[in-house]
Amino acid sequence: MRRSAAIAILILFGATGCQQISLRTWRSSVEQYVWDQANGAPSVLRDVPSPGPWKGFSVISENDPASATDINGVLLGHRQIGPKTYFIFLVGLVQQQQVQDIRLAVVWPSPTGFEWRFSRKNNQSFRTYRDFKVAEWRKLFPERAAGPWSHTGFPSEADIFKLSIAGGRVTASHEQSGASWTLEVPPDGATTAPTVADSD
Repeated sequence: MRRSAAIAILILFGATGCQQISLRTWRSSVEQYVWDQANGAPSVLRDVPSPGPWKGFSVISENDPASATDINGVLLGHRQIGPKTYFIFLVGLVQQQQVQDIRLAVVWPSPTGFEWRFSRKNNQSFRTYRDFKVAEWRKLFPERAAGPWSHTGFPSEADIFKLSIAGGRVTASHEQSGASWTLEVPPDGATTAPTVADSD
């Protein structure tokens, strides 16, 4: 494996250099993995082995980290919200080893398909997380002009994430920085079209 981050999960390589990696790519790859590995049984997502503190799911565009785009999803839990049980991920977009965006995502695999919801872009929470990581690596490596990928990507080995659910309100927080991401899920089980906001 080309990197030793704590989220050492399944990694899929883009077939060509022109393949665009996005939240939609990551979502589709999760679905494909569930069907290919477990014939649609979603429990396979809980069984992906990881040597680190989290399980999760990653997609990368190519093997060269200096030019690759990665989507790394940390599996925070498998929790019931209303009548449905969701897999809950915190998903980070990493370009050239620099985290660019973080979203909260939930998925309910149903017999007829996958129902997804993603939080919208949260610039304030993202900056809080990123600024904490920048201050951290500058303190540890004051002689460096740029931080090591282990402190500029997502997730970092020392990251601690917490998950809380109140009714249909799902919140993921980064313990060290205080950054948090929130997503509202209808607790009555009402369904809408899956939400994927790549550029909001």
